[in-house]
Amino acid sequence: MILFRVGPISLKSNYDDLRKVIEEKIRELRKELEMYESMLKVLDRVGRTSEKVDDKKLKEEVITLKDSDDNIVATITFTANKVKVVPLIKIDSGHRLVKSYLTKFLEEKKTSSIGRVSRYDIRDADGYVSEIVIEGNFNEYFIVELEAAVMYVINSLPKEPSD
Repeated sequence: MILFRVGPISLKSNYDDLRKVIEEKIRELRKELEMYESMLKVLDRVGRTSEKVDDKKLKEEVITLKDSDDNIVATITFTANKVKVVPLIKIDSGHRLVKSYLTKFLEEKKTSSIGRVSRYDIRDADGYVSEIVIEGNFNEYFIVELEAAVMYVINSLPKEPSD
């Protein structure tokens, strides 16, 4: 074993600390990469829509949201006046991102000129988000923003170990 000395400090003593820092940074970057990959999927879907997205009236459609392992984690069913988000994974209804980020996103859309929200309800069952029902005047752009916001929340949740 080679042991380097830099002054009175041994590099061996800092090895474990440095390894922990690097491993944590790798975890953070993987999480960030997953978020960018999900945003890219959203952009790809939007890129395939017509140029006049704002003028287009929405028929009822269902979007499935998938995680980085290609598992379906939520569905979004929408029309021009109603959106229903159903998470297929457990999202703690008291989680800070639900209470602050998602709620703030929906509140800001109440005054938005694009995709105005008139009312929303984040429904709870046994301490977990069971569905999010949003009413208002929507267009494709709002749906893309909502999809990105939901995926951000989902990607920010701690991963449960698989069996």
